[in-house]
Amino acid sequence: MSDTGVGSRLPSRPRVFVREATGLTKELSLVDIFIYNTNNQNIGLGVLFILLFVPAFYPGASMLGGALVAGILALAHATTYALFAAAMPRSGGDYVYISRTVSPVLGFISSFNWLVWLSVYIGIPAAYFGQYGLSSLFRLLAANAGEPDLMRFADFWQTPLGIFVAGTVLIVGFGMIFALGTKLYFRIQNVTFVIATIAVAMAGVIALLTPRETFIVRFDEYVQAVGGVANAFRVAKEVSGSQPQPFDAYQTFLSLSLPLYIVLYSITSSIIGGEIKNARRTQLFGMPGSVIYCTLWILVLVAAFQKMVGYEGLAAIGAADPAALGLAFTPTFVELAGAVVHRSLPLVLFLGMGFLLWTYVWLPINYLASTRILLAWSFDRLMPERLAYVSPRSHTPLVAILVVGILGEICLALYAWKIVLASIVGIFGWIISFLLTAVAAILFPYRRRADFEASPVRWRLAGIPVMSIVGILAVFSLVICEAVFWLDPFVGLAHFPHVQVLTVGVFVAGALLYWAARMIQAQRGIRIEYAFREIPPE
Repeated sequence: MSDTGVGSRLPSRPRVFVREATGLTKELSLVDIFIYNTNNQNIGLGVLFILLFVPAFYPGASMLGGALVAGILALAHATTYALFAAAMPRSGGDYVYISRTVSPVLGFISSFNWLVWLSVYIGIPAAYFGQYGLSSLFRLLAANAGEPDLMRFADFWQTPLGIFVAGTVLIVGFGMIFALGTKLYFRIQNVTFVIATIAVAMAGVIALLTPRETFIVRFDEYVQAVGGVANAFRVAKEVSGSQPQPFDAYQTFLSLSLPLYIVLYSITSSIIGGEIKNARRTQLFGMPGSVIYCTLWILVLVAAFQKMVGYEGLAAIGAADPAALGLAFTPTFVELAGAVVHRSLPLVLFLGMGFLLWTYVWLPINYLASTRILLAWSFDRLMPERLAYVSPRSHTPLVAILVVGILGEICLALYAWKIVLASIVGIFGWIISFLLTAVAAILFPYRRRADFEASPVRWRLAGIPVMSIVGILAVFSLVICEAVFWLDPFVGLAHFPHVQVLTVGVFVAGALLYWAARMIQAQRGIRIEYAFREIPPE
């Protein structure tokens, strides 16, 4: 009798998904996605971190060797996501891949892990906009004008309040852009990418053509022009205590954390897969192709600046206390190029503005991806249906956009006032999701054979699915990456017990949230496990 009662309340064929279509539209091109993934690797910040930190804090490490190895390690990982994105071009990324191939609970936990760290890296690049971008731009302008008083404005963007103000403007601004339409963001992205690329190319040309002796003279002039000490290059060498070091393979291994922080993130277009035209061609070019592109750019730019400044010179500038030079913060690489031409306002303005356009690009990418994760969960009934609402006019998930904006603001405040978060320490936990996706890629041709055979990537090599082979290579490379992000003395998880607790807590919270959602929906007569038997609709 009880069974009859339950059956009467349920439809004969339960509605698996919230609706029959997401409401999103396929409007993103190969160019859109290539730039999206290239921005997410971020050539500007990648070169900044490598030049600023590797010679200074990893004595004997090869910047060029590390960048090349990082690019190689990232290739199998990027190809794994590209193959999945071609086989299952849906919103949600590895949430869909893992939940449909391995386990629903693992898929949700992995995706929850993504959402947590995406939210963190909405807040952090929002902070970078002021911390690295605006501060460098205004110091360059102060040097050009010969007005040290302008430095007060440059220094403001290094304060917690300045960081928070600049970041909040970005988060609110991009929330409004995404509410108006995804295509609008991509138009802005593509134009600013061209400007930012020309700016770093110009910086590279300046570095390549400037003799070291000329650079030292101009650098000393630049520091004095903004109120710093005389003979700044010599002072930096003296106070840093840096000495020439022979090549050190282990230090190079540890320093991989910096280029890996860049090139591991060519994969975020997988999360917006339901909005991409010609998924196979676009994703296969847009992910591994962008890894190769970014690695080549980083190698060329790093080589150019190493030639101009010298390895020991970069080590001295990066390691020296900026206060000893009369500065509030360490010069960025764009300032090193800008120092050479600081008397030319057009060049200084273009270099500074172009670099500024690199400092924030992680924010909108992670913002957009986070909204699609929430949409995918809601579509499978793991979250309130309201999160799945898509505006029929703008074809954007308005409620999800608002929720993500709030999460980003919280993380921005935590980073700006140094309450919890640091730049790179969350990457170890994030890579666990990458590993789960690699395992899913190994299993996909066998556990979802019909879907694999119907996909455009049903390739085999010696009878073995290429997808499985690439997945195995990705597991191998990602385990190496995990070793780096565990051992690194500056950002390795082994040295941050509170982040270890946070990393474990994210996975535990994800599991609890999944089981709570399943239990609540079961009480309503909805069996959410039905959704995971099918590929979600577009």
